[in-house]
Amino acid sequence: MAESQREQKISKEQFRALARLSRLSFSEEEEEQFIAGFEEMITFCDGINSEIEGDASSIREVDAREIALGDLRADEVVPSLPNEKILSNVHGERGYFAVKRVVK
Repeated sequence: MAESQREQKISKEQFRALARLSRLSFSEEEEEQFIAGFEEMITFCDGINSEIEGDASSIREVDAREIALGDLRADEVVPSLPNEKILSNVHGERGYFAVKRVVK
């Protein structure tokens, strides 16, 4: 489809504003390539949205994995360094690392 015949989803002005906010600069040819890529991504996402609009039953649940308790490794308590040794090279207060306050 010719450039003038297809619906433009992102304008040059929008792209240039986004590039300016990102502190990026592009040649005219690079702008055309990026705009075409953005439009391809938008078309792809629009296709996904139109497929599932109103009916989310076709969406696969990614986090619905079940892990058997036996597949998990057992917790093991291991000895750590003593507080005195950890705090020997830093300024510590009451057994904790002292850091500068960053929140007022």
